[in-house]
Amino acid sequence: MATKSQSPCCKNNNSSIGIVLILAGAVLLAGNLGLIPSHLWQLLYSWPSIFLLLAIINIAKQKIIPSIIYLAIWFIIILPDIFPGIDVSQYWNYWPVLLILVGLLFLNAKKRRMQIFKNQTKSSQINEYLEEIAIFSGTVRKVDSPNFKGGEIISIFGGNEIYFNQSTLAPEGAVIEMVNIFGGTKLIVPRDWQIRIEVTSILGGFADKRVFETTKTESSTQPTLTIKGVIVFGGGELSNY
Repeated sequence: MATKSQSPCCKNNNSSIGIVLILAGAVLLAGNLGLIPSHLWQLLYSWPSIFLLLAIINIAKQKIIPSIIYLAIWFIIILPDIFPGIDVSQYWNYWPVLLILVGLLFLNAKKRRMQIFKNQTKSSQINEYLEEIAIFSGTVRKVDSPNFKGGEIISIFGGNEIYFNQSTLAPEGAVIEMVNIFGGTKLIVPRDWQIRIEVTSILGGFADKRVFETTKTESSTQPTLTIKGVIVFGGGELSNY
């Protein structure tokens, strides 16, 4: 019987998750044992540390620019706790800096996509790749592509609902990168699609709610849709029709 080899991207993703879990476990253990000073432990054990965790995840994946931006967001939020003498009323006049940093994240993601797709024509990008961003809003989209190759879905305090009823996967498969922060994404795919889920959830979850009439087995020759990403205080759902 032939064995199915694991792709390098899957191995890198598993390694990144392993490194993050080891670091998180070590820090939590040290905090519980009193090895971390109480004032520092209070900073680490608070909600802004979500951005610190995202920075560590991106460092493990060797994504330097997003790591720096997430670290900057974390530092800006906790700065009044580090320096209590700061005039908070004046400090929050600079909160739009957070919007600038989030914008830089989007620009960096756009640059990565351009590098990946630089050999593709403009018309094929429109038909074959998906880009959906929902911030404090919700979107519903039907994707109609005979050669779908993947894309990026971002939900921040918002939601995306994507229907692939009229789409067909490219022969080499497709990859969707998903980021949900206090948001959610719902994907509705054809019943015969082969799916691989590689999502990291932090105080959130991704549910596979597909229904099959018979037991479905993976095929090494059938194209696969790989769903990757990070969910923080959010959710995701996969279903079929």
